[in-house]
Amino acid sequence: MWKIKISGEAGRESAKFRGTKMERLDQELDSLFAAYRNAVPDPGASPDFMARLWGRIDAQRSFIYRLRRMAQIAVATAAVACLLGGVLFTPLTKHEAPAGGTYVDILADAHPEDVLATTGMRLDLLDADQH
Repeated sequence: MWKIKISGEAGRESAKFRGTKMERLDQELDSLFAAYRNAVPDPGASPDFMARLWGRIDAQRSFIYRLRRMAQIAVATAAVACLLGGVLFTPLTKHEAPAGGTYVDILADAHPEDVLATTGMRLDLLDADQH
């Protein structure tokens, strides 16, 4: 920004003009503040000040805030229910010893007729010979 220095008589007149203009602006600002003080009274600290303040804050909270809060409560309740269910029902379930062998062995034990069919033996022939 350019600064121009005015010297001599013109400089003094310019400073005097700025001084009177600033004084006039200061007086206008002071009168504006005084009018504001008169228009808006000072809030007195009454015993129910905080209650009224929180009442206004609660009134301004939106539906989304309430919905989000209810969702948080629901998630926390579900988590507690899952934990309680796990703690209460885990000791009640029977734990069988794991079966020995591989997955194929367990399947073969579960379906013996299929195992015999893969080896070429037929159950109906075996049953006929036994009778």
